[in-house]
Amino acid sequence: MAAQPRRPQLRIACEECRRKRIKCDRGTPQCMPCATSGKTCVVRDNCPRRGPKKGYLKTLQNQIEDLQTRLNEQQEVSTAETRTYSPSREEINSDNDNGGNMMDSIEVQSTSTTTPITLGDIQLWTQPLEVQFPTMQPGPWDCIENSFPCLDFPVLDHTQEPAPFAMGVGLHITPMMHNDLDQLYFDRAYMFAPILQAHRYRSWSKQPNKSKQQTCLQHAMWTLASSLTSQFQVEARQLYGETRQLLHEIESEEPCHQISIEQAQAWLLLAIYELTCEDYHRWMMSAGMAFRLIQMMRLYELDTHESPSTSQAQEQYPAQLSPSGQVQDDWIDVETKRRTFWLAYTIDRFTSMVDGLHMFFDDRMIRTLLPAPEANFASGRPMEMSFLTDVVRDVDLERPDEDLSSFTETVIVAHICGRVLEHKQRPMARTRDTTVEFCRRHRCINALLAQRITMMRMHASAEHLDPVLTFTALAAHISVLMLYDFIESKPLGTKVQATQLTNTLHAECQQQALDAVADISLLVVALDRHFQTHPLTPILLLLAARFSQSHPGLNDASNKLMPCIITTLQSSINLNRLSQSFLQLIRPQNDIYVSFT
Repeated sequence: MAAQPRRPQLRIACEECRRKRIKCDRGTPQCMPCATSGKTCVVRDNCPRRGPKKGYLKTLQNQIEDLQTRLNEQQEVSTAETRTYSPSREEINSDNDNGGNMMDSIEVQSTSTTTPITLGDIQLWTQPLEVQFPTMQPGPWDCIENSFPCLDFPVLDHTQEPAPFAMGVGLHITPMMHNDLDQLYFDRAYMFAPILQAHRYRSWSKQPNKSKQQTCLQHAMWTLASSLTSQFQVEARQLYGETRQLLHEIESEEPCHQISIEQAQAWLLLAIYELTCEDYHRWMMSAGMAFRLIQMMRLYELDTHESPSTSQAQEQYPAQLSPSGQVQDDWIDVETKRRTFWLAYTIDRFTSMVDGLHMFFDDRMIRTLLPAPEANFASGRPMEMSFLTDVVRDVDLERPDEDLSSFTETVIVAHICGRVLEHKQRPMARTRDTTVEFCRRHRCINALLAQRITMMRMHASAEHLDPVLTFTALAAHISVLMLYDFIESKPLGTKVQATQLTNTLHAECQQQALDAVADISLLVVALDRHFQTHPLTPILLLLAARFSQSHPGLNDASNKLMPCIITTLQSSINLNRLSQSFLQLIRPQNDIYVSFT
């Protein structure tokens, strides 16, 4: 092959080689790099001079100095106007900090795109006490499988910016804050309150003409989400007040028979916020309102008819493969109602464990299917689920269970915790309960707990940490301790047969309690490794502390349990007021004894 003729050396390289910063062989009509890559070889005879023109840098420097001077003048005028129209800033500072100067340096500036946020009189919580306690090495329970390993919530749409709107006096929701609070809920609150589908919420969250019930639900979401981070601690209090005001307005305006699912969800989320950030008695009132609304909507019997088979389900939802099918949307609505009921059910069970109050929902009346997996709920794909009574059985305990989501596993353990409470609250004389029947029921509940603990151990993984499963496992072990504490204090008669059964049952429960205490210590240490924690976790820690106080010297793990509990409660004292309240009850220096529920 004949060599290509070369350009004179005086000619410059082609444009493509100059752009790639490679050596050009100046071949004609194409150089070798352009011929290889299939690019057009273009050679300019006159190459423009590189770098800025003469005097350009001096001109640019003069323009920057002129803009800096004008910017300083505008800032001085803006500062003067702010001091003129904001005279109450010093009064607010004096009320909040008792004469302190924490906010003296804050300057409020108004621009064409933002609106100043006025902070009200917010009482901040105290800082955690700096007390060092020994820690334990994490064990097999420090890694719990994440039930959403492949489920990534889509980032909320930022292209459709909502118009900024004011909420009462002193708080202004900007588009950026709107997006941050939405994403914060699905990032941190959804794990324990998965009652909203992300795509469905996005379809109306930024609409200016949404209903009052949807507005209440959105504000309740923001209230709960803002309490889970230190970034919006100040705004959380004002969001909470606005949400309660909107809910009361709906009650006074709407007829009693017109109840929406958004209204029940708003009360439920607001109750969680009040339990963790406000007052326990106020939470009781709000939770009662949410439970009553759920009862009036009869969400406990959504699936009264028997669940259809897979082929029948396809006939019932013929458009389930269509992303925009109306039938698919109906399934999402029904699934949303199911999840709302089960969230209220779990809250009812776990909070009743604190002081042994009567539970609101009756298991015998429930005809609602368990929640579907998270992937199906997020994508809107219908899936046949089982009833709670079919999953939790008294017989065939060795039956292998299907892989359930964290939320469904929490529902099952909450049901077992409720059975433990019913077992303790059932009077012997009134029900004519014999010793044999009592021991049979006691062993049955213990076997159910052992089954769930085994299932959760099987799903343990070192790659994904799931705080919901850690909370659920902790609740199961606490129930084991409650059964052991109950068998110690339950009078079962003086007959020989009753005494033998009681002694045998006591020995069985004691060994299970010893194993549970060891696992609880590992689970409490694992809680510190989670960036997120379930808001009801302090309740379980309080019950574990009560057991440790009422059974001193049970074993080495029991002796190490109390320092771990106090350390974990102190680490969450800023974001969960339950931790602060429970720390005052379990302080070693307090002589007040609280019986183990």
